[in-house]
Amino acid sequence: MSVAELKRAVDLLPIEDRLELAEYLRRSSKQDDPRWQAEIGRRLDACLQDKGHKAEELLALHDRLSAEGR
Repeated sequence: MSVAELKRAVDLLPIEDRLELAEYLRRSSKQDDPRWQAEIGRRLDACLQDKGHKAEELLALHDRLSAEGR
C-alpha cells in the first residue's frame, strides 16, 4: 500500500480512530529515539524523588482537560 493510499484510507476513518492512529504513530516514532528515552527517564527520576506534580494538581488538570473535551 502506498502512502497516498494510506492517506486516503485514513481520511475515511472517524475522528476518534484518526486521533488514536496519530497517538500511535507519535509514540512509535519516539520509541527508538535516545533523546526521548533520556527525557522520559529524567522525568520518571524526578517523580520518584518527589519532584513531580501533586495529585491535586493532576486532578485539576484532568478536570480542566475533560471539561474542554480533550
